[in-house]
Amino acid sequence: MLIENTLVDDLKNAVTEGYAVKNTLSVRLVPLFLLFLMVGCSKTPVESSQSPVEEKPSTVVVQSETVVEETDVIGDLQEPASLEDRFSYTYGYLLYSSMVQQKGFSDLEASYFAKGILDADEGQGFYTQEEMSQTLYEVQTKLLQIAQEEMEAISTANLEVAEDFLKTNEQRESVKVTDSGLQYEVLVEGEGESPTEESIIEVDYRIMMLNGKIIDSSYERKQSSTFQLEAIMVPGFIEGVKLMQVGAKYRFWIHPDLAYGVEGTETIEPNTLLIIEVELKSIREDG
Repeated sequence: MLIENTLVDDLKNAVTEGYAVKNTLSVRLVPLFLLFLMVGCSKTPVESSQSPVEEKPSTVVVQSETVVEETDVIGDLQEPASLEDRFSYTYGYLLYSSMVQQKGFSDLEASYFAKGILDADEGQGFYTQEEMSQTLYEVQTKLLQIAQEEMEAISTANLEVAEDFLKTNEQRESVKVTDSGLQYEVLVEGEGESPTEESIIEVDYRIMMLNGKIIDSSYERKQSSTFQLEAIMVPGFIEGVKLMQVGAKYRFWIHPDLAYGVEGTETIEPNTLLIIEVELKSIREDG
């Protein structure tokens, strides 16, 4: 077949990498290289029934003509009966339906989609492998650009929501604000010393977003967590826990700049404000 393993890998990578950037969009395309949709037309030459005009002196000779008759070799197919034919039709139908719903594929041309399948079955096509690889690269670039634009829009919107909320929240009497902008509320007072960044702490915690969605919770796991405070890659969390004493329970509202910022994570969108409730259970110094 013309499309060999290297091209198949290119196609899979083009889709996978294109949408890997969109970790919040929760969209995954089915493998594009399984092209079973057969919905195209072919042109079959049909010889005309007109007989040649007998040549006579001083007369014009009329040549026979070839009439090109359009026939729909796929549209006229009957309903499939065998399992193999039913699977081919079903998979093609679902694959194409799924693809046209994805951003970047809404203008997919069904006729050329089917033509590619037919040519692959015949082992010959319009383009060389190198040319098809170039096409896939262009599609990948387009998908990455779409993903980047969407993520920038999400990032901007999240930052606006976060800052609007914090402006209102800091007006509450029970909310305190540090020089960095970290907002916190003391739910339960503790006593004793506070941890340092080098301290190994045992905590129970719940991490939430503004909409109330819980991202992570030791309470749900019914098991507290123990770790070195400086190992947590959230500056606002480190700053907040250093304010606590054993037995205390605080709630923190962490500006995106003090959390995961514009990068976000696989589960947290860029510029997301975090709400973290922390109960400090014990402290011990490393070593």
